[in-house]
Amino acid sequence: MGNEQYDFLLNISEAEQLLFDVLHALEKTSVDPRERRIVWPDGARLCIEDTARRIHAESGGPVDRIQSHVVNWLAAGYVPEGLDEQQMEEFEQLIEEWIAPYEDLN
Repeated sequence: MGNEQYDFLLNISEAEQLLFDVLHALEKTSVDPRERRIVWPDGARLCIEDTARRIHAESGGPVDRIQSHVVNWLAAGYVPEGLDEQQMEEFEQLIEEWIAPYEDLN
């Protein structure tokens, strides 16, 4: 039974590390919700799936979990700067439409 508890704690640690890796990778990105792209500092404009694969290549984490973290980041973690209230409402609506197909997968 002690091993199960250790494995559980190890899995939590791995899950937390993966979340950290995803958030760190997305730290310097921006979002183009009209084109449904995450814009990387190197100019790459990637969809959610390609973003997950890019982060997977660096972290080695499971692509499906990375994709879930990316969707959650779009839903709640990314906050654009310099938008007025109306622009922010439009931004949020575009994000909701973009991530809606993924929410059933989470």
